[in-house]
Amino acid sequence: MIEQLKFIIKESVKSLQRFPIYSFISSLTIMICLIIISFVIYLSDVTNNISKNFKNNESVLKVFLKNDIDVKSSLELCQSIKEEHKFTQMTFEDRNDLFSKIDINLKTWLEDDLEIIPCLCTFSVNVNSVNQIDDLSNSILSKHQSKIDKIVYPRSYLFKFEKILSLTYSVIFLIGIIVFIVSIYNISNIIKLSIESRKNVINILQLHGASKTFIKSPYILEGIMHGFIGFVLSSSFIVFSFNIFSSVSYDHFLAQSLITSITLKTYILINLIFGVILGFVGSNLGTSNYLE
Repeated sequence: MIEQLKFIIKESVKSLQRFPIYSFISSLTIMICLIIISFVIYLSDVTNNISKNFKNNESVLKVFLKNDIDVKSSLELCQSIKEEHKFTQMTFEDRNDLFSKIDINLKTWLEDDLEIIPCLCTFSVNVNSVNQIDDLSNSILSKHQSKIDKIVYPRSYLFKFEKILSLTYSVIFLIGIIVFIVSIYNISNIIKLSIESRKNVINILQLHGASKTFIKSPYILEGIMHGFIGFVLSSSFIVFSFNIFSSVSYDHFLAQSLITSITLKTYILINLIFGVILGFVGSNLGTSNYLE
C-alpha cells in the first residue's frame, strides 16, 4: 500500500515537471477563477451592505399635508403616521420652516400669503426594496387621503440604483461561470498531455492487471496539485488586497459598505475548497475520456 502511494505521488510530480509551462498556465487559470469566485462572493456581500446602507440613508418619505390644516393638527397627524408605521425618525417642518428654505426671489410674493405653504413630515424608511416604499406610500395615502396633498420619495433614483447593482452582479457571476468552465477545460487538456506522454507506462500497468482507479490516481492528484497551486496564488492576492483595503479610512456610508463582513479566513477556505474541486473535476474529466 505504501509503495503504491509512493508511485502515485512520484508519477504526479513527474507529470508536473514534464509540462511546466502548461501546468503553470493551468494553475494560473485556476487562480483567476478563484479570484473571480471570491470577487462574486465579495460583491454579493458588499451589494447587500450598499443596498442596506443606501436605502437607510436615502429612503425618505416626504409627506406634504394640505395647506388648510393648521400647524398643531399637522403635527398630530405626523405623529400619528409615525406611530402607525413604527418609523424611527421623523422631521416636522411647518410653514415658516419651509418658507425659510424658499428661494429669495419667491419670498417677496409669498411672505404675505404663507397659508398656501403646507406643512411637511419627513420619515426615514427602513426597507429592502422600492416596492416596499410604494406599498408604504399607498398605505399612508389611502388612510389619510383627505389630509395629505402628496407623498414624494426618490423612487426612480432608488430603482436605478437597484438595477445597476443587479446588472453588475449578473455580469460578474457570468464571468465566474465562464472562467470556471475554462479552468476545468485547461486542466483536462494538461492531463490528456500527461497521459499521452505516459502511454507505455499505462499499457504496462494495464497488462499487469492494475485497476483503473490506480492508473487514474496520479493524474487526478496532478490536477489537485494544479488546484492547490492556484489556491496559493489566489490566496496571496486576497491577503494583499485585504491589507490594502484595511489601511484606508472610509467616511461616507457608501464607502464603508465596501468593507466586507466576511472574514479573511472564510475567503481562504472557500478558495481552498474550490481549488481542489476544480483540480479534481478537470483531471477526472481528462482521465475519463482516455482511460475508460
